Amino acid sequence: MDKDKHGLESKRFMSLLIPNQRQIHSYILVLVGNRSDADDILQDTLAEMWNKFEEYKEGTNFVSWGLTIAKYKVFQFIRKNKPHGFYFDSKILELLQEETAALQGRYSTQETLDVLKECVSKLQTREKKILQMRYEQNLTFDGIAAKFGVSIPAVFKNLGRIHTRLARCIELTVRLRGASYDL
Repeated sequence: MDKDKHGLESKRFMSLLIPNQRQIHSYILVLVGNRSDADDILQDTLAEMWNKFEEYKEGTNFVSWGLTIAKYKVFQFIRKNKPHGFYFDSKILELLQEETAALQGRYSTQETLDVLKECVSKLQTREKKILQMRYEQNLTFDGIAAKFGVSIPAVFKNLGRIHTRLARCIELTVRLRGASYDL
């Protein structure tokens, strides 16, 4: 994929991810009950979503697609860690996914993309660079950690904070503009 097309894909991915990441994270957190585990599973889920983004069909429910990937990441986690705690069985996971997808609102992708661009412009230079490295240059978390001389968990935390800031910025901007959809 050429650099321009890759850049457009990363922007499209981010425009869908940012307003929906909190919902995906909440779903994971409900299932595993531990914020640290949920954060780890979310990062794995987001990486998998990006790696499989070319399989996502435009116009379909992005959250539902992301929750399906999250569900499998939760299953992997549970299989690996089940002796260490209580987790929901697969039927409950399915039901929670259906309920979450049913609550999904409808978003104007172009409006969200415009607001996302505005919110990204408000980030600090280092934060913009991290986003660019991850979503435009497709660097791994290891690669970003090496470039900045920090640990991989620090990269996860930084990306999580950046995503949260962007989601809040989008939510606030949309509400202030009186948009017809609710984030």
